[in-house]
Amino acid sequence: MTHSGMRRFLTGTAFMFLAAAGYALAAGPGDPVTVIKKKDAELQKLLHEKNPSGQPDAKKTEKIKVLINGIFDFEELGKRALGPDTWKATPPDQQTRFVKAFKGMVEAASVKKLEAYESDSSLYDPPEASEEKASVTTHMWNKGQESIVTYKLLVKDGSWKAWDLIIDDLSTAHNYGEQFHKILQTSDMNALIAKLEKKGGEVSDSKSAGAAKGKSDKSASGSKSTDSKKTSAKAAGKPAKAAVAAPGAASAAAPAAVPAANP
Repeated sequence: MTHSGMRRFLTGTAFMFLAAAGYALAAGPGDPVTVIKKKDAELQKLLHEKNPSGQPDAKKTEKIKVLINGIFDFEELGKRALGPDTWKATPPDQQTRFVKAFKGMVEAASVKKLEAYESDSSLYDPPEASEEKASVTTHMWNKGQESIVTYKLLVKDGSWKAWDLIIDDLSTAHNYGEQFHKILQTSDMNALIAKLEKKGGEVSDSKSAGAAKGKSDKSASGSKSTDSKKTSAKAAGKPAKAAVAAPGAASAAAPAAVPAANP
């Protein structure tokens, strides 16, 4: 090959390499801060939208659930919460069941107290990032109170996904890990999975009951006055019956994060 031919070959090879590198960059997961900012902006927009009827909006709640939880890699979060030894000792079918139950519990609990996710303003620090890992810290203010939230991210299927969320120095993965290990000290993995499934079901049932109550309140108020008069007449000379209060699970969600719902 002549000298000029060699130059053309090297130049062409270099161009192809740069073009390939540029394509890989363009096809990558993108800037992690931009990803978090976009999610937060969409979430705040939905949270601040008022429903004209004043009643719970199932479609809106479902959208919010997707926005809150869509950033998370639940398999990685669950794996790290359990710890490498416990995860490796768990058969693949149990791993699948565990991740499904864990995700179901977190998703159900994440929309239980939506006001916990509201913020007035936010500030994003420059990310600490490598090729497939990143850490994004956000400062969020709500009614003058600041919360510092750090997303621990990794690349999964070409997108940034969170495997942990650190809220004011408290790790979500560590928090769940302590709860899981406490259960596993006296029970096995099947029992833990059953607890997660039960907790997810309880949260969903509680939310459904709240929505049903909201719909019935209006119709019930119309007959309240008439019923009150009838009750007063019947109650004359009779002892009053004690009201039965329905027990409720008051679990506060962490601001803009996976809620710490005790399994």
